[in-house]
Amino acid sequence: MRAARNPKRSGAILIVALVAVAIFTSLAATNIRSVLRHRQAVKSERNMIQTQLLCEAGCDRAASMFALNREYAGEVWLDLQDPSTGLVTKVDIRMERKDGKAIASVQASLGGLHQSPQRIQRTRHIVLSASPDVEPNR
Repeated sequence: MRAARNPKRSGAILIVALVAVAIFTSLAATNIRSVLRHRQAVKSERNMIQTQLLCEAGCDRAASMFALNREYAGEVWLDLQDPSTGLVTKVDIRMERKDGKAIASVQASLGGLHQSPQRIQRTRHIVLSASPDVEPNR
């Protein structure tokens, strides 16, 4: 049988290999955390933009419905839930009459995700003209 040439050297190589594996694992974990944080930030930004666009669409709907019917009182325009993500989308339009003007309050909300129950909400008020010959004002 042959004895190992230098048993201390074999142990040192093993320790260096373990330290290298630990460093690479730490770098990989840090990179994965960074990517996941970035992904969550992009989703949040997308949801904020989508909520803003829903609110603008609700304002457009309120103006067009008021132009068709001066007695329009508002409605829950959208109330949907995505079955795959659980995302709830809602646009609520309410009309109020003050000083001969109609004021539409539009509230858009997006939220209720299974993974992140955060809810984003935007509200906008627009004044609509009470006289039929004047265009709606935003």
